[in-house]
Amino acid sequence: MGIYVGTGALFKIDVLLCASVCLTAFPVLAGPTSGSVTNYGAVGDGVTNDTAAFNLCLTNNTICWVDPAKKYVAGDVQIKNGNRLIGLGVVQYGDQTASTTLARPVLIGASPSTNVLNVSGVSLGAAVQGVFIDCQNANVNGISGGSFQLTIEDTTVVGCAAGLGDITSSAYTGGAHILNSTFGNNRRGISNLVDSFVVNVDLANNTGDGVYLGSGANANTIVNTRFEWNHGYGMQSFGGNSNNSIANALFDRNYGAGLRLDGTIGMSISNSTFYRNGRNNVAADQNAQIFLSGARNISITGGQSLVGLDDGGTGTYTPAYVFSYDPNPSSNVTISGFVTSGLFNASTNPSGSFTTAIVQGNEPTAGYNVSGVNDLPDTTRAATGIAAYASGGQSNATLLMASLNVVSTASSVNASVKIVPCVPGRQQTVANLAANSIQVFGSASDTINGAAIGTGIAQAAGKIATYFCTGAGNWSRLLSN
Repeated sequence: MGIYVGTGALFKIDVLLCASVCLTAFPVLAGPTSGSVTNYGAVGDGVTNDTAAFNLCLTNNTICWVDPAKKYVAGDVQIKNGNRLIGLGVVQYGDQTASTTLARPVLIGASPSTNVLNVSGVSLGAAVQGVFIDCQNANVNGISGGSFQLTIEDTTVVGCAAGLGDITSSAYTGGAHILNSTFGNNRRGISNLVDSFVVNVDLANNTGDGVYLGSGANANTIVNTRFEWNHGYGMQSFGGNSNNSIANALFDRNYGAGLRLDGTIGMSISNSTFYRNGRNNVAADQNAQIFLSGARNISITGGQSLVGLDDGGTGTYTPAYVFSYDPNPSSNVTISGFVTSGLFNASTNPSGSFTTAIVQGNEPTAGYNVSGVNDLPDTTRAATGIAAYASGGQSNATLLMASLNVVSTASSVNASVKIVPCVPGRQQTVANLAANSIQVFGSASDTINGAAIGTGIAQAAGKIATYFCTGAGNWSRLLSN
């Protein structure tokens, strides 16, 4: 329909009408601006300081591309809200240096500088993706702390003070997503996260801790992450942080404990493997898989603890303990479904247990619960109202699982009870408040005061005894007057 003035006029009217309607109904949306650091003068020869080129690119564009197979010297590069610094490269495992990486662009720390990348001004999100940062200076941080909603993906950070954050622990990183990345050969891998996610990350060969969480470093989720060969702790939680969780992680060959929980308030550790930690094998927080000091509300579920000769040649069977507690008491600790095993050796360790004991120090006295853990007795501090097995003998003797066991019923003389497997350092107390004497047996081939396996040892009515495992499957008894 319309007025036909002529073919040419009709065509002209339709074009004008379409232009007006289409521009009104379908506005053109501008995409984020992008540019290459090369376009702003970056040389990438590993010698020239390219900081100014990086800053110009990031100031004038949302996205800055970094060309692969080049080495850029840069320091204190300012990443702002919304910026994405993207390298055109592939992920590499481990702690390669600038001289060994080939595919990814390398950012070498310029001197003097505090950080290679300064993200402290990011409060609404930014991203670092696909780059290799080699500080080559243990006083320069790879990526600064102080950001909010930063994404780090497919990135390797080596040779720095802190890979992310700082050594002084003053700068916190909030709401971060750290994915598919490596932090290695730094003085510290990652420092002080809050409300952040760490997924598929490798923390290896750092000269201090793989991850350090100080006071207020709360509500972080760490999944599918590897803590290996760190010369401090695999991860240290210190000074009252709370509500962090670790799942599906591997702690292996860290020089101190795989996980150190000092003053921690609320942590969940699930389905994780602890193997050959405590390589230093000296102090209480260096010779265990997990060290606890004044920690509370801790849940350890699933997973396993393994002991083996460290393939670096250090330690006999590292570590000496699975759990180590110092005198500062921990509380509300739950351990369930956690498999423990030692290194089986026919001549030196036939029981396949730990070289000293599964637990060092005093276990928690409040809210402590252990269930479904082999080589560690299901634990309550005290069990009362226990009935000894009336027919006697070792096989069906009542198994005593608590630290303090109160036997109240022995319906016949020599009714029997049995203490847990003998692991050096372990002890149990038995109070016989029944009317008759009871017979106390060790488990399996364990003996008490050298008595024959099937004989056990008598404990008279009214007597209290503490049984100490002194080694080689033998319990020694200290009997009350």
